[in-house]
Formats: sequence, C-alpha cells, structure tokens
Amino acid sequence: GRLDLRNKFEPVEIELAPFQEKAYMEIVNHFADKDVVLLQGITSSGKTHIYFKLIEDTLARGQQVLYLVPEIALTTQLIERVRQQFGNRVVVSHSRFNSNERVEIWNAVASGTADVILGPRSAVFMPFVNLGLVIGDEEHENSYKQYDPAPRYNGRDAAIMLAYLFKAKTLLGSATPSMESYHNVLGKKYGYAELSERYGGIKLPEL
Repeated sequence: GRLDLRNKFEPVEIELAPFQEKAYMEIVNHFADKDVVLLQGITSSGKTHIYFKLIEDTLARGQQVLYLVPEIALTTQLIERVRQQFGNRVVVSHSRFNSNERVEIWNAVASGTADVILGPRSAVFMPFVNLGLVIGDEEHENSYKQYDPAPRYNGRDAAIMLAYLFKAKTLLGSATPSMESYHNVLGKKYGYAELSERYGGIKLPEL
C-alpha cells in the first residue's frame, strides 16, 4: 500500500538558492492578486526546485496539483524525480497505459488519493476534485497543441481554464516564453518572475 512506497522514496529537503528563493517569493506574492504567473528561467536554473516547493505548499493545503509537461519531456527520469519527492501521492497520466491502468488512475484522482498528477496535455481531462495548482512546464512547446484527432485544443490554455474553474493558480515555466504569454505579462494580466542564474553557479556556455 501507500506506506511501503513512502519508505522506498526518500524525499529530499528542497533547498532553494537565494536567487531561487527570490523568484519563489515573487511567484507567491503575484498569486495574491493574479491567477497566472510566468516563470522565465534559463536551462539549469532550477525551475523544478521551485515547482517542487509550490507543489509542497499546495499539498500542505490539502489540494491537488496538475503538473503538465510536453509529451517529449515525460521521461522516466522526471517521473522518478517527482516520485522520489512525493512518493505514491503521484500518478502519471499517459496515453500508453492500458484501460485497467487508466481506470485505476482515474479513480485515484477522482477520490482525491492522488494529489500530484503528472502528464502531457491529455492530463487536463482527469477528474480533479480539489485542484489548487497547475504547472505548465516548457509552456511554449508546440506539443501542447493537439490538431488531430479531435478535440483540437491547446493543453496550456485548457489548463489555465481548468485552474480558473477551480479558482486554482497556474504557473507557466519556460526559458523561451511564447509570444502569447509574454504579451499577457506586458499587459499585466500575468505575473512575472525570473531565474537568471544557473543553479550551483554553472557558467553559461559562450556563444
């Protein structure tokens, strides 16, 4: 059951570097009056650290988190990392699962036993009960858009709408934000936070 898994995974204390702490506080402050915040962070700046901290906050409030990633980013490594941190409160929603697995995942989300739902764009259709936070990582990615088969939708935009229905917050993360999101920041519709350093002071390669 749940406990055995908990013991197998050792969550690590999430330590934020000062520049990450600053971005994290900015996000939290923006959430006081904005529904969506864009976090712009260069590669290796540790966006995941900040996601994990916000997921922790949301779980502490007894709410569910939808963690969306582009199809290509749903790697075994990412799944392991999220599971290591949050144990079997995590379910992965993926089209590759058979129907039995899908029913099991669906029930876990609908009953609220699964708090962290990790998946590609189709995860927005899960039966959330008390969604508190949506994370859209690499929000500029084209694979969030589904053209074929119907329904045609943009996973990122659908997720923002879903969050709105639950009065939940959305954090969009990207190193290269989409024009739409950037435009919404300039128009003060979205909050904005930035990670401009690399975690551990790794220097950027010279171009």
